[in-house]
Amino acid sequence: MVEKLYRLLYPMRVVFVGSGNKEKSNIMAAAWCYPLSFDPPMFGVSISKNRYTYELIEKYKKFSINIPGFGLKEAVWIVGKESGRDLDKIEKAGLSVEFIDNGSPLVKECNSSLDCKLVDNIEMGDHVMFVGKVVNFLKRKEGNGIYQKGAELVEF
Repeated sequence: MVEKLYRLLYPMRVVFVGSGNKEKSNIMAAAWCYPLSFDPPMFGVSISKNRYTYELIEKYKKFSINIPGFGLKEAVWIVGKESGRDLDKIEKAGLSVEFIDNGSPLVKECNSSLDCKLVDNIEMGDHVMFVGKVVNFLKRKEGNGIYQKGAELVEF
């Protein structure tokens, strides 16, 4: 019954959730990502407690939401099926990251990236909803999923 219920909602947009810091970064694919507030801009992402990303968000109190274009479908597959505990998924997927100030890893190849500071977490059954306030937003030129120099940093 539950499986039939969820089939009604899919497919959903998949994002890359970035976690960690400059020394150790991780990216995971997530479909359960959603806006929560316009003012201040806040987003939620639901992650299982079993995931490595869960551990990193709990530890560093920040995460990023990165919007991949269609050209990154192979990278979505790689970061969605592997664990960052076992290997460097960013390298394996052919992705690269950048940082604004001391924020979360932002995926350069994505159309846009939201850098979020963790403000709350709410246990929701077998997942935890992380609530993040957007502290930086990066929109890359062309919006086609290909990184180009001159990305536009939108400040809040």
